[in-house]
Amino acid sequence: MIEVEGATKRFGPTLALDGVTFAVEAGEVLGLLGPNGAGKTTLIRILATLLRPDAGAAVIAGHDVVRQPQAVRRTIGLAGQSAAVDELLTGRENLVLIGRLYGLSRHEARVRASAVLDRFGLTDAADRRVRTYSGGMRRRLDLSATLVGEPAIVLLDEPTAGLDPRSRRELWEFVEQLAAEGSTVLLTSQYLEELERLADRMVVIDHGAVVASGSAEELKRMIGGHPGSTLEDVFFALTGHDG
Repeated sequence: MIEVEGATKRFGPTLALDGVTFAVEAGEVLGLLGPNGAGKTTLIRILATLLRPDAGAAVIAGHDVVRQPQAVRRTIGLAGQSAAVDELLTGRENLVLIGRLYGLSRHEARVRASAVLDRFGLTDAADRRVRTYSGGMRRRLDLSATLVGEPAIVLLDEPTAGLDPRSRRELWEFVEQLAAEGSTVLLTSQYLEELERLADRMVVIDHGAVVASGSAEELKRMIGGHPGSTLEDVFFALTGHDG
């Protein structure tokens, strides 16, 4: 569902991505693991058609992100590092707007908005302006927006950043439910235990390049880890950074 081949991106003298290559199978949850500045968000932005790679290619569900951006956008749902919602609109109005941008009729957009508001426990607050929402509620609304278009692929860039422990657990359950329903999920996170719980497989990125990939257990074996090794041990061994 996702194929990245030799993706390279520079920002002036900084090489943000250095020939990144990996693939994500249908229904798989893939975790992108790496320190701050490793290139994870740059890669997400390329997959979401928000940036063009300088070299290499990325294909989403058979559509090239550079040559067929509109087709890619119809296929994905994206939640970035901060909630991208309009504070002057109500929660329901935000989701209906997203549905209309997906090309849904007004009726379809309202039906889907109601469904995802219920799924995320936001029905009671649906007709309040978002500026009255707590941080956790805004994050849930932002995640709701990723599902309005019923995307086959969901891109989540550090979705639990800044959330309290309860909201983090709720998001973990959301990702697990997506996977159970057959969605393909690409997830970046700074929380190692999060990726160990949610990801079928991980790609470790450091200084813009892939340094390892595999399941948590495969990565532990890669560094010669003992039975008590943690993903934090792997992270430090592969990148030289504390997890």
